[in-house]
Amino acid sequence: MQKDLISNQFHDIEKSRDLLQASVDKYIPYDVEHIYTPDELEYYDSLSFRFEKCVELTLNFFRSLELFLDLKQSDTMRDRLLAMQKIEIVDDIDFWKEARLLRNKVAHAYLPDEIKDIYQKIFDNSKKIFATIERIKVYLTTRVEKKEQAVKESEGTHGDEKESEEKVEKIPFKK
Repeated sequence: MQKDLISNQFHDIEKSRDLLQASVDKYIPYDVEHIYTPDELEYYDSLSFRFEKCVELTLNFFRSLELFLDLKQSDTMRDRLLAMQKIEIVDDIDFWKEARLLRNKVAHAYLPDEIKDIYQKIFDNSKKIFATIERIKVYLTTRVEKKEQAVKESEGTHGDEKESEEKVEKIPFKK
């Protein structure tokens, strides 16, 4: 049951990443001299929303992965990020705290120079999110391969295939 949750959540992260990537690919730096129409601002709204969604889905995934791995459930986001850093998925805890705060900055920024800086940070930070999602994928793939190897080894030594399969929990993961 938990393995399905992990798989589904990761699939949602990948979909969110793809949408964010589409916005990043079209990125044009915000021009403080330009007076944007509502239609022109839709792109920037979409970029910030997709960034926020990708950050939130990933942070939520960390909670589920922590439970799946039977790690101690963290009381704080910082502790959860430290646990993810320990298994080499997260490399910069402060980045994730800053990424989460960016959404509030977008909602409360009124000066064009502030808005320009925020959109540039979203663009730059998106690349770090993509790298983290790739590390998650490698981690999950590696975990599946190790478990599959353990199944093969236990089948060779115990001979009871059904019993071995029950002992090893597999993550249904699409390569």
